[in-house]
This record gives sequence, structure tokens and C-alpha cells, in this order.
Amino acid sequence: MTDTPSSNGSMAAQAKGPEGTLVEQGFDLAPTILCVLDVRDRRIVARNRAFVRALGISDQETPERAWQTLLSRIHPEDLDASADHVRQLTTSLDGQPLERAIRARCTGDVERFFTLRCVVLARGDDGAAHRLLVSAEDVTERARREVELQRSEALLHAFLEYMPAMMFAKDPDSRYVVANAQFSRFMGVGPRSVAGMRDHDMFPDDVVAQVKVADDEVRNTGVATLFEESVPHPTEGMKLFHSVKFPVRGPGIPEGTIGGAAIDITAIKRAEVERQEAQQAVIAAQQAIIRELATPLLPIADGVLVMPLVGELDPERAGRIIETLLSGIGAHQATIAIIDITGVRSVDTQVAGVLMQAARAVGLLGAKVVLTGIQPAIARMLIDLGVDWQGLVTEATLRSGIDYALRTRDRRGGSIAG
Repeated sequence: MTDTPSSNGSMAAQAKGPEGTLVEQGFDLAPTILCVLDVRDRRIVARNRAFVRALGISDQETPERAWQTLLSRIHPEDLDASADHVRQLTTSLDGQPLERAIRARCTGDVERFFTLRCVVLARGDDGAAHRLLVSAEDVTERARREVELQRSEALLHAFLEYMPAMMFAKDPDSRYVVANAQFSRFMGVGPRSVAGMRDHDMFPDDVVAQVKVADDEVRNTGVATLFEESVPHPTEGMKLFHSVKFPVRGPGIPEGTIGGAAIDITAIKRAEVERQEAQQAVIAAQQAIIRELATPLLPIADGVLVMPLVGELDPERAGRIIETLLSGIGAHQATIAIIDITGVRSVDTQVAGVLMQAARAVGLLGAKVVLTGIQPAIARMLIDLGVDWQGLVTEATLRSGIDYALRTRDRRGGSIAG
């Protein structure tokens, strides 16, 4: 069976004269990897310097030996596909290149990616491709960039699909160019339906105006902005979001494009309000307990109450003292109320006035106040202040005040009114 040149060209080796020499030099010096393969006899007919440099196959090796070395460098999976590729060339038109990707171990035992372009130079009588011109372009970096791009796209898709925050981007005309699954679910539209929509397609006018203000601020300042905004849900009413909007810049991205992300904090805010309300309720309960402790009223016998006072007496506490006394006398049907001021730090005109008001108020209910615990220093202070204690019973100690109250109650049969 005899090889015949393909119908639209001849091999460089067949060129004659000075032009043939130039073709051979161009073949040898071309920066692209070039070789001529005889796939029937399984040998490399010609190879240029780029081929030798890339694959580390010495130009001193025999064509048959070089063929075996070449096969050992190609990835096994790609070797199997190469046989199919050669068979495809049988039905290809002469001069029509067929492309395929291939992996090969190059100099330094580093695997690199190539795009092969094969053209039939000669065929057998049966039409099968026997001699091929092969060029190989090293696309390793491009392949790596594509893998990295695919990786980035996969990561972005995962974030867009599963991030609980609503994420989106708008073009300079405020049309949505991308939105994640959470945004689509919130708005009740399909993921692809959002693209091309505007805010007024989804929100009432007042919300659109609010959103536009935030968008324009980002476009005008070029700075990311954090804020809280209220957005209506189609069925669940108004929702509160913690949002961020930011400029989006990059190759092919129009100036004025912005991105955004929004986290629904409605439940968090509601819980915070409930927590504050509960905290206020606890504080109110604590204050009520403190007020009771600050103005304790102790029934010690039928008709006798004791109120021991400790610390400072301010106007607010003074009002509680009178209120507690009056309600306690009514509740216990008491006839004597002992106010013990042993623990009071100091007595001034204001404190003295409070005690006198308490005595008069208690007297209006038909009961009497006994004041106990007046220390000598406080007694002198009261004299200096000119306090009129007429009609008020005083005792030095709480014990003596209790004895007085019990004697008086027993002597008068439980009533000392009048």
C-alpha cells in the first residue's frame, strides 16, 4: 500500500530548492510545538525544537524510539482517546484540522495540558490517515484559569443557593442582574424571574423611594453602607432587615452597579423587645420588693404595727411611708403604729415634717403613732430645729415603745382613739 500526499498540500520534507530549505527552517524554529507522525509505521518523521524542549525527547533518538517515548509521556486515558481521534481523521476533509485536548508529562516530569490540531498529510489506498501534521498549543495556564473560574463559580453558586441572607446585584438602571435563592423565596418568584425586574415590580412606592435613597448613596459615595430597613413580605407583613449595600466594580461591569445583602432580624428584634419588657418587669418587681423592704410594716400584736426605718428618708420614700402606714392600719384594724427611727442616719426639718405628717394622717384614722429610737444627738437636733412634737408619743427604744403600746391597748380594751 503506497502513501499519497493529501490533495491540498505536500509535506515539508518533499519541498525542493531554497524555498524548501526555508520551509524546513520555519518548521524547526516555530515557537509552536510541531511534528509529523507516521501513525501506520508508528514513528516520528519530523519534530521541531519546541517539541524537543517541551517533551524532553532528544533529537538524537531514532524515529521509532522517539515514538515510544512520546507514547509514554501521554496520559493513559488520553492515549485511548487518541486512537479514536485518528479514526475520525479518516473521514475528515483534507486540510481540515481536528482538535482535541491532551495531557502529557513534559520536561521536569510536570503534567501540562495541550490543544492538538491534526491535519492529514498523506493517506493510504484505503483512505486511512497515515501521516499527520500535528501542532500542539500549551494551554496549561488557561486550563488552570478555567478550573479556578469554575471553582469560583461553584463557590459563588453555593453561597447564593444556601446563604440565609438575601443577596442581589443591580445595574446602573436599578435592574436586578442577579439574586440568590433566599431573595427569590422571599419575593415568591423563580430564581430566573428576578433578572431584569425593578424594585417597583415587587414593592410599594414608599419602599421603592426608601430603597432608591440607599442605592443612590452608595453610587454617589462609592462606599459600602450598613443600615436597617423595613421591607414588606408578600404574605407575612413588614420585616426588618440588617442590610449592607456596596459598589461592584470589575471588567465588564458597568459603572454604578451595586450589590447588597440583607439578613432578616425581625425575630431577633422581637426577642430583644420581649427581653427588654421582661427585664423591665423584673426591675419593677425588684423595686416593689425594695420598697417593701425600705418601708416594712410588721404586725406584732392585735392592733399594733411596727415600722422600722433604716437609712435616708427622701421625699419619694416619705410618701411611701405614709401610704404604707395608712393601708396597713386599715388592713389590720390597728390602733397603734410604732415608727422606729433607730436606723435613720440623720433627722432634719424634712424628715421631721414627714414624721409629723404620718402622725396626723394616722390620727385621722383613729390610731396613734409612737415614735421610738430617738438618739440624744437627734433629740438635740430636733430641739434646735424647733420641731413641735405636741401630741406625738415618743419612747427611747423600740422595746419600750412596744411595752407602751401593749399597756395602752390592754388598758383601753384595744382602742386608744381620742
